[in-house]
Amino acid sequence: MITARVAQKFSQNLVEKGSVMGLTPPMRSSTITLLESSERSAGTVLHPVLWTTGVRRQHVQVRSMMTALRNGPKMTGHHLASAVDRITRNMGRLRARRLLEMALAAAAARDFRTRMEAVIDTPEDWANWSRKDWTDELMESLGTTKFQRFVSAVNRVVHLSLLATPLALIAPLSYVSKTAHEMSWRYALWGIEQAGPTAIKWVQWATTRQDLFSPEFCQYFGKLRDETTGHAWKHTKEILDEDLGPLADSLELETTPIGSGCIAQVYKGKLHEATGQFPAGTELAIKVQHPDIWQMVCVDFYLLGKIAQFFEDIPFLQLKYLALVDTVRQFRDIMLPQLDLTLEAKHLQRFNRDFGSDNRVNFPQPLTGLTTKRVLTETFLPGTPILEFTKASEPVRKELANLGVEITLRMIFLNDFLHGDLHPGNILVHQSDSGKLSINLLDCGLVVEMGPEQHVNLTKIMGAFSRREGREAGQLMVDSSSDCQADDEGMQLFVDGIARICNEDSNFIEHVGDKIANI
Repeated sequence: MITARVAQKFSQNLVEKGSVMGLTPPMRSSTITLLESSERSAGTVLHPVLWTTGVRRQHVQVRSMMTALRNGPKMTGHHLASAVDRITRNMGRLRARRLLEMALAAAAARDFRTRMEAVIDTPEDWANWSRKDWTDELMESLGTTKFQRFVSAVNRVVHLSLLATPLALIAPLSYVSKTAHEMSWRYALWGIEQAGPTAIKWVQWATTRQDLFSPEFCQYFGKLRDETTGHAWKHTKEILDEDLGPLADSLELETTPIGSGCIAQVYKGKLHEATGQFPAGTELAIKVQHPDIWQMVCVDFYLLGKIAQFFEDIPFLQLKYLALVDTVRQFRDIMLPQLDLTLEAKHLQRFNRDFGSDNRVNFPQPLTGLTTKRVLTETFLPGTPILEFTKASEPVRKELANLGVEITLRMIFLNDFLHGDLHPGNILVHQSDSGKLSINLLDCGLVVEMGPEQHVNLTKIMGAFSRREGREAGQLMVDSSSDCQADDEGMQLFVDGIARICNEDSNFIEHVGDKIANI
């Protein structure tokens, strides 16, 4: 039993010297509060403090190595460099483990709760949280009658068939002609762009799965992740005039976009006159949606839903376990919100609020008065693409890696609001005049928000893993599944497999931290 004096000292050390756990001051001061009471406070979730055995063990190893260096015989340059490298790796792993374990503080076990507990404030947005169903808006855009929806679907099928026919004719020739082979790749790339945002999004995802698709496929179509063909300036001008009206005159845009994605393209500009808190001359990034894509995307998901339902209803195929309909619905609910740029502006406001006290990470600030469903006006954030830092010095790479891990864990475990499109193109690194590094995150249209129920399920599962209770973790994963198609025997095999993975590795969580540090 921990005495009151020991508990008080441990609490003070954990809060005031949180750097041992790899926490920044804002997280220590506003997130974790240690109590010596088991009483629950209104609006909070209680979690026990995690053990520190791993911390002590790592510190013992490091102290032993340092003692050997001081008291041992003279070492050659090679041996000294090797020893320093081992110490550096151990300290990096120690930090990653502490970051991971603090993230898992929200998932610690009820059975191991003691008199000293951590109180973690739940996200205030959970008070009115609900998951939006986009079915009604999708169906409304296709027409009010079945005949209107049928006509929209047929027109879309005809359009896609016309795009696919030339490729079907050229593809067989690619096996006998190098020219036909190159032509088929070029046409496929052009055809996917012409097919619209749904096809581009799917191919963008496919190019990240090199375990499923060939290296040639991933390399060639990987161009779609960086840049897609944009629309003409005249369409941009029409959208700005229609959506902003006279307010469009307060913006000065460069006519050449600085980037183009499957949903919109971005222009650099500045304010002609002061707007709200932003003075005249403020550098801006103006995102303008491609014309007429809402109808196109809605028809695509209507067709995908019908096709998925058709295959699931075929008895002998037994495809229900693949949850095709649910997969299409999830893809739809991710895609459609990105077509409303006012939602992205709200996402930016939320991220700026969540990370407002941390100057190491920045998000653009939206100008809501100059934002509509098809136009997003935000402040311009300069920076260098993070991929250019892969050849930077080791201390710089470690600093950026640790900061990236911390930002991601805070988004998942503390804020329940995760940037869902963190590819390298959306991560910029800014270096101040004093040499301090910060990360600028862009394109926040896609976010992942679990909500209270799923977030609690996640923390329970991670808590079971942290206690090395693999069987409980596996059972929680089965129980929280939205639509489990497996029979009792299959579910039991799954639970047994998770238990075996967890129990065979005596340092399961620490090895996860090591992998994060190595990455």
